[in-house]
Amino acid sequence: MAKIYILLIFLIDPFLAMGQNIDLMILKGEYDKALQQIESELLKDDSQPVLYQKKGSILQMRFDFENALKSYEKAYLLDSTNSRILNDLAEIHTSLGNYRQALPLFKTLYHTDTTNTVNAIKLARAYFNQRSYQEPFAILRSAYLRDSGNVFINKQLAFSAMRTGRDSFAIALYLKVIQQNQTDLNNFTNLASVYQKKENYAKVIETLEKGLLIFPDEAILISRLGDTYFAKRNYAKAIEFYERYQTISDSNYDILKNLGLSYYYEKRTQEGLTLLEQCLTMKPNDPVTGLFVGLCYKDLKEYDESIAYLNFASRNALPYYLSDIYNQLGNIYIEKNKYKEAVKLLKKAYSLDSAKCEILFKIANTYDVWQKDKSQATRYYDNYLKSKKEEDDMHRKLTQYALDRKKKLAKWGH
Repeated sequence: MAKIYILLIFLIDPFLAMGQNIDLMILKGEYDKALQQIESELLKDDSQPVLYQKKGSILQMRFDFENALKSYEKAYLLDSTNSRILNDLAEIHTSLGNYRQALPLFKTLYHTDTTNTVNAIKLARAYFNQRSYQEPFAILRSAYLRDSGNVFINKQLAFSAMRTGRDSFAIALYLKVIQQNQTDLNNFTNLASVYQKKENYAKVIETLEKGLLIFPDEAILISRLGDTYFAKRNYAKAIEFYERYQTISDSNYDILKNLGLSYYYEKRTQEGLTLLEQCLTMKPNDPVTGLFVGLCYKDLKEYDESIAYLNFASRNALPYYLSDIYNQLGNIYIEKNKYKEAVKLLKKAYSLDSAKCEILFKIANTYDVWQKDKSQATRYYDNYLKSKKEEDDMHRKLTQYALDRKKKLAKWGH
């Protein structure tokens, strides 16, 4: 009787039997045989979307995503209403990082049945891949109302709530999710981030410490506790966690710097100096580190070293572009014939970066144009001529002009 039934399947629907045979090969892992069978069938009839879909799934399992995509696209062209083909095409785009192409496919899949939780989650994650959070919040909120006990929905909804400023709701959800699943590290770090945003540092510490009970050697929890205590100026506790971090992980610049500063504030000056000087070798132009190195030397009564580092810090404390900003403002005021304002801005620019000696020439020239009394112009031409200059065409031309102009002014009695 069974043989007769199988025979009837072949007679009634040979394509169904063929498809089942290919599925069996895939189930057994006989991918080469399955692909050969598919290619053979496509030679007979290349308008069978299911065959392209099966071919795509085999190639995807072999991590041949590029050719899998081509097969799924062919299947989609032949049958764009098939939800399985639609899903597979969207997923392969996601695997390739083609998030823009995946999103409209997941949208279509979701709108075929907005009560389908799986499709809702997939669409929400497609939005997340593009750093968009308002739409997934609404989608996941709808799924949550249907199934508030689903830990995965709760976690994803908490994340979208956090990203869209719904902090109280995010906190409530993360507390619920942590109760449901205590072994997901991200729930603790995200909840701590929401509390930190609300400046509830007691809850930040409480959350991170609860996480440490489950993940006792987790570096991110330990470093964040150090950072939190540092931000609260509890330097003794910050040191405790930063030192603990150093025993389990390679210290990065920020942790070394904060630990060095904490040592300084706790009067452990020599330890602070050692770490902060190490930090300066990593980032030589950090003015804050330079400042505290200078302060360490001051506490150690090594005043010459202290002065050197404090001067270094002052030179590096200003943004490198600030002089250029004042310089350009001065240029604008010159063009507007507002020479008094221009000179003031140019002097500020030079005080911020005395290496730009061409500003001295510009000040001299502005005084020369602006004032009948040429004494200030002469003074700044002299300052420019005495300054250290690059050997280039611009400075050679400016130097010659300044010399010629000084001669004329002297001839005219200025």
